[in-house]
Parts: sequence; C-alpha cells; structure tokens
Amino acid sequence: MIEWRYLIQDNNSELNMISYSSLNQQLKSADIGATASELHGLLSGLICGGINDDSWQPLLYQFTNDNHAYPIALLNEIKEIYQDIGQKLADMDNFSFELWLPEDNEVFARADALSEWTNNFLLGLGLAQPKLDKETDEIGEALDDLHDICQLGYDEEDNEEDLSDALEEIIEYVRTIASLFYTHFHRPQAQEKPVLH
Repeated sequence: MIEWRYLIQDNNSELNMISYSSLNQQLKSADIGATASELHGLLSGLICGGINDDSWQPLLYQFTNDNHAYPIALLNEIKEIYQDIGQKLADMDNFSFELWLPEDNEVFARADALSEWTNNFLLGLGLAQPKLDKETDEIGEALDDLHDICQLGYDEEDNEEDLSDALEEIIEYVRTIASLFYTHFHRPQAQEKPVLH
C-alpha cells in the first residue's frame, strides 16, 4: 500500500508531514468519529464557504467530537492542514488544491472516501453559508452535482480499472467545484454594488 502523505510547506520549507493513516490513527485514538477524508472535507467546505477566522474550531468540535476540544498535538496538526487548504485554494494560478483521500490500490476504499469527503464538504459549506439553498445558476448546479456525487454507488463486481478512471474524473471535477465555491464566497465585499432604494 502506498502511504499518502500530506506535505505542508511554508516559504518553501517543509514544516510537517502527516500520513493519512497516521492521522486516521490519531483520530481513532482520541475517540473522534471522523476519518482524515471527512475532516479534510469539512475543513475545505468551511474555507470555501468563506470562513477565514478561528470560528472553524468550535464547528469542528461540534460536528466531529460532541463539542469536546481535540488534544493539543492533534489540533496543531489539523491547524496546519487548515492553513494549507486555505493557501492552496487561494493560489488559483497553480491550482494545487487536492482532496485528501487514501491513495492506495483499493479503488473501492477511495470511492467510499470520496463520498465521505463530499458529504462533509457540503456540511462545512452549509455551516459557513446558511442560505446555501438559495443559490442558483452555476453555484446551484454545482451543489446539485455534489449531492449526486454523495449518492454515487458501485458494485463490487464492477471493473476496477474502469471504476478507477471514472473516480479520477469525478475527483478532478470536485476539485474544480471547490475552487468555484472558494472564488464565489471570497469575493471582495467592495465589488458588490449597493442596493438603491
């Protein structure tokens, strides 16, 4: 199995490397009922929805740990992941934002993790944007697509190579949608025209 590592960089210097399985193990050890994919999806949704202060932490506690704080060492690792997600989403030129999914040869595990990531992304987005259901046009269509992706299923008899190819296309599409939401909800307020009465 290939060990997927989350590389966090700042000023081109490596700060930390967290493996997917290591984070999953730490979450389990702390009795936190979320996987690394679910956690990354939730944080990505909060950021794409426009949260850019520390209000993400109580939401994280509330929706993944029954309102209990995380152990300090684990929280520090998650803070670095949170900062890295924000930096990568903001860097539109390089489009380096990636969904954090297990990268192994088990395509069914990746498909399940994609569904978990997408569900939690929608949760984070909805928490950051309570009127999300009022969105129309491109944003509304993207939301519908994400809801459909959450419902995607597979048959274990399916051809793994075909499923893997389809999965990579869907992952690429979800990355693009995340970037769309980030751009939409991070528009400078000054650009919005005042309503005249």
